[in-house]
Amino acid sequence: MRELFETNTADDDTFENKLSAEPDRGSPILVDVKGFGQFKVKRGTTLFEMKKIVPVAEDSLVPFVGALYNNHIIGLEYRLQRDCRIAFITSASEEGTEIYRRSLSVLLHAAFLELSEGKGSLKIEHSLNKGFFFSHTNKTPLSEEMVEKIEERMRELVNQDLPFEKFECEIEEALEYFRKIKAWDRYYLLKYADKSKVIIYRLSRCVNLAQGPLVPSTGYLRLFKLTLYPPGLILSFPHIAKPAELPYAPEQKKLFQIYSEHREWSKILDVNSAGKLNRLIIKGKIDDLIWVSEGLHEKKIAEIADILTKNVKTKRIILLAGPSSSGKTTFAKRLTIQLLANGISPEVVSLDNYYLSRDRMPKDENGNTDLESLFALDVELINRHLQLLLEGESIEIPAYDFKTGKCRPSGRHLRLGKKQIAIVEGIHGINEALTCEISPEEKFKIYISALTQLNIDYINRIPTTTVRLLRRIVRDKQFRAYSARQTLAHWPQVREGEEKHIFPYQEDVDIMFNSSLVYEMSVLKGFVEPLLKAIEENDEMYTQAKRLLHFTSNFLQILPDHVPLTSILREFIGGSGFEY
Repeated sequence: MRELFETNTADDDTFENKLSAEPDRGSPILVDVKGFGQFKVKRGTTLFEMKKIVPVAEDSLVPFVGALYNNHIIGLEYRLQRDCRIAFITSASEEGTEIYRRSLSVLLHAAFLELSEGKGSLKIEHSLNKGFFFSHTNKTPLSEEMVEKIEERMRELVNQDLPFEKFECEIEEALEYFRKIKAWDRYYLLKYADKSKVIIYRLSRCVNLAQGPLVPSTGYLRLFKLTLYPPGLILSFPHIAKPAELPYAPEQKKLFQIYSEHREWSKILDVNSAGKLNRLIIKGKIDDLIWVSEGLHEKKIAEIADILTKNVKTKRIILLAGPSSSGKTTFAKRLTIQLLANGISPEVVSLDNYYLSRDRMPKDENGNTDLESLFALDVELINRHLQLLLEGESIEIPAYDFKTGKCRPSGRHLRLGKKQIAIVEGIHGINEALTCEISPEEKFKIYISALTQLNIDYINRIPTTTVRLLRRIVRDKQFRAYSARQTLAHWPQVREGEEKHIFPYQEDVDIMFNSSLVYEMSVLKGFVEPLLKAIEENDEMYTQAKRLLHFTSNFLQILPDHVPLTSILREFIGGSGFEY
């Protein structure tokens, strides 16, 4: 093996610079810097050098961590070779936050590898307590002392301001290296990749497959904290709203419990990374994986139905909520089947039918109708109807017309018998303020979300929001005639609504259901990639489209024919056995 993974390589050898290299590296080019005007600089000038040319004061706690180059997310080591538009980004932006967190993950692994001497490894799992939870693969649990030593070593590396070294290498060379160090998460990710070369980042002993740019050096990563959280640890970092400080971190015990349950599922399925999923696809074992994944879903839904059946005399209002594209509708239908099997006849009530007329709805800070607000719903009518149902009275469910913005009679009358329950589904279902007049003893709250149980590798995670966004892009095209561009443009508003109206209440529920399926990214890939590729480079949504395309490139495709008709995934790709 060459010395690629053992010695530094100059920036000129990076893959991007090889692609853009031109003979006359000294001739001037025109760079349009967003917010600062145009600058003539020498061809080959790095973005890091551009920071010194542009007259801007930089916050040491919120530095520039990357840039948008003609709407491409790139690192500051990139050499500019032609006239272009750039916009520097900090951790106060979504793109910059990703760069900062990704770099922190590499820093953490580098420090751990130095201290552990090859005994076990850390594996990034999921978000928790406003940070990332990392499990420890060694049977010996982490101690408070060990976590303190890891954080101390991370801070030493930050003070040394070491560069994140970037290499381009042949894929066979990288495979040989990852096989040698038994990094099977990265080995199998590369083994089935359709490319001949790969970009690698290295810091100390940590060798990382590039899933996007990193900060130039460790000195950029001054804000973080490690906390022991058996059987692993939590890495805390700044959030977009307050990028110069660490956030308050409320403990999320119920969320951790559902993630822990799904880690056990991953062990059963022997799929904990994108590379292992690709390996099963290549070996023709995907049908077994799909049926076991769906079977685990059905088993959990049956368990929830059994709990509801046991409490049917006291808890007859079932409140179901979750963020966008979590699969609430299909979950409600499958739960209904399991309840019917138990002799319980449920009635599903959608909160979408209880919107106020548009002229009575609240406005957001921009003066637009705020459909995400709790007070866009007729809370008084909801409470009155639920109380009447509990008293055995009949109600008429309203029908909301989104075109006219008004309610009209639906003709659907509803009364609950002794062995009937009402499943009330909507984004505000678990907010106690929605059903404040109904006694807690008469309610049962269920939270549903796609809490990803799969990661790209041990260093790079798959955000839950990314899974839901891809689901929504596919669903919006299939059933609402919305383009990927329209969905991407609206997504920040959706996320803002979730942060305000759903996530603060998720720990108040009685039970959580994880709608994520370990194989779903490989199915969504075939649907979503053509939609994302249709977005032009000069479109402001191109940056997000490119990021998602890079993400989906980690997966091999599974044809939708393999997906069962009752799967939650069918809610998004179509062909469901249920009527919606």
